[in-house]
Amino acid sequence: MEMQETALSIDRPLRVLTMNIWTFAESCDKRNALIREGISELSPDLMAFQEAGYADGRHQVAEILDGMGYRILHQFEVGDAHGNNANCIACRWPFELVEMISLQVTPQAKNYPYAAIAVRVNAPEPVGPILFVNSKPSWELNREYERELQAVELAKLLERHRDRQAFPAVVAGDFDATPDSASIRFLTGRQSLAGICTHLLDAWAQAGDGSAGHTWTYENDFAHSIIKRAIRQPNHARRIDYVFLGSPHDYGKHAQFRECRVVLNRPQDGIWPSDHYAVYAEIDVAT
Repeated sequence: MEMQETALSIDRPLRVLTMNIWTFAESCDKRNALIREGISELSPDLMAFQEAGYADGRHQVAEILDGMGYRILHQFEVGDAHGNNANCIACRWPFELVEMISLQVTPQAKNYPYAAIAVRVNAPEPVGPILFVNSKPSWELNREYERELQAVELAKLLERHRDRQAFPAVVAGDFDATPDSASIRFLTGRQSLAGICTHLLDAWAQAGDGSAGHTWTYENDFAHSIIKRAIRQPNHARRIDYVFLGSPHDYGKHAQFRECRVVLNRPQDGIWPSDHYAVYAEIDVAT
């Protein structure tokens, strides 16, 4: 059934979801079904997926969203394919690609198709056209230098496509960095990098429930198996997945986070939806 494209109002916030969906890894079909169930319940308008499978005739996000009426764009449909997964965007309303940038900023960042995809979404009023960006920087704990460079490139992308009269840009993704890291401090306006500054509002910091908001944690069995191999610390847990809103200093329309939740964070019959939890945010259009 096609989704209703009804106009938004202050009583109908803009709904955003971001999730690293762990490509075609363990129990993919069962996980896809759990993700679809969660999306059906939440009914987000804008979705950013990372590690979205795209290989051997399979398109993971298309499988998850089949028949739900979303428009979908996978990174490999607009850029070179190097691997079997990358970023993917899905939106309730029509959109057009405005730019995709590589985030393979150093030789150490060339082992994965790190990138940011920016699209202009034709949302109904009172939101109107909105810039939506899905970003995936380097993941390793010892790659914060790369994440700093990647954050700077993301800020430059946002500046290139900023419309001061528009609704604030929405940026989402698996940033693989905690809120106190330099890359996230830069993105949220708490420090400068490379001689420039920017400011995004972090949904969890603004409208979360006050908890740590971990999205990649040993409590998830799928993440735990990776943590045992790659981190080797038994209680490793971090908040590394984000929804951001453009600064009120930079845009003409006003908006504010109504709520932010960690979702898709429970197993069903021993199967978790992914090794990451999803982040879901609602954004009110301020009057």
